[in-house]
Amino acid sequence: MTPRVPRGLPATRVLRAVRALRGTVPVWVVVGAAVAAGAVQLLAVGADPVVGYREIVLGAVGDRYHLGETVVRAVPVAVVALGVVPALRARVFTIGSEGQLAMGALASTVAVLALGTLPAPLLLAVGALAGVAGGALWALPAALLRGYARVNEILSTLLLNYVAGFGLLWLLRTALREPGTLTTPSSADLPEAGRIPTLLPGTRLHWGVVLVLVAAAGLAWWVRSPRGFALDVYGTHPALAARMGVRPAGAVVSTMLVGGAAAGLAGWVQVAGVQGRLYPSVAGGLGFTGLVVALLGGLRPAGVLGVALIFGALATGAEGLQVGTGVPASLATVVQALLLGGVALSAAASHRRLRRGAGERPG
Repeated sequence: MTPRVPRGLPATRVLRAVRALRGTVPVWVVVGAAVAAGAVQLLAVGADPVVGYREIVLGAVGDRYHLGETVVRAVPVAVVALGVVPALRARVFTIGSEGQLAMGALASTVAVLALGTLPAPLLLAVGALAGVAGGALWALPAALLRGYARVNEILSTLLLNYVAGFGLLWLLRTALREPGTLTTPSSADLPEAGRIPTLLPGTRLHWGVVLVLVAAAGLAWWVRSPRGFALDVYGTHPALAARMGVRPAGAVVSTMLVGGAAAGLAGWVQVAGVQGRLYPSVAGGLGFTGLVVALLGGLRPAGVLGVALIFGALATGAEGLQVGTGVPASLATVVQALLLGGVALSAAASHRRLRRGAGERPG
């Protein structure tokens, strides 16, 4: 459903541009090409592709534990991806989710450890809100620079990722280090009241999966709202969007803050739902993967959820592949890289189509 175009705007031109924005290479094409290339890789190392992919499937969903692991690995990626969709639809290419996730995890850990005597519902709320605030605040400098000084958001967010990573490592080696950790520095364990309860007994699947469903429902509503439509138009026709009441600086700052808040929430989920403590590699590429999932999912909630599950299944199934065939689990990384290449080609094709649909000259 496409929202009504406000009176006075050239409706045909706007709707053509929005359709071009939404037109991407179908996800099944990209996934199919990656699967075929993965089969070639299996043949190259002397493994049967049918057996290899069977072991991946069994390793991902073969029993309750592995199914739970697949969903657990998909949850933070989906949260990040859903949060970055508004910025991408507005053509704001922030890649700072990695650092924002780390800062959200840091903020939530500090808050929960400091207020560890609170009852469980309050402590969980404190952790979640601290994660959201940490991620949003880390996104704020780059958002302000892009919105008011026209500083390229790709460069600023990428640099802030490094600052966040090294800053987190320094804190875990000093103020937050748990005495007795000799190799990898980490914080103290979170109190039990500050950990997200388990949803499926016998697995690590936790109630944080509900956050993904809520976020997806919220994004589905926003996409169909007048504000979501206005930001779609801003991504293709800033002048027309201004006539709809969209201020460029406001669009940039608001969408980047939403992405930062979602990444920070994913950081809290990783700490409180999976590991139970903060460690240097808490982001672990989840921020970059979330960006890929958002693009491969066509910037739509249902697509994002489906692709996040695919990535979660690849990560979990790779271990089954190694056990069942002896092929290194790193093959899943190769398949993910192929998916990333497909996303890049899809995005380039979409950009050209958008230019043609909008009737604008490249530039």
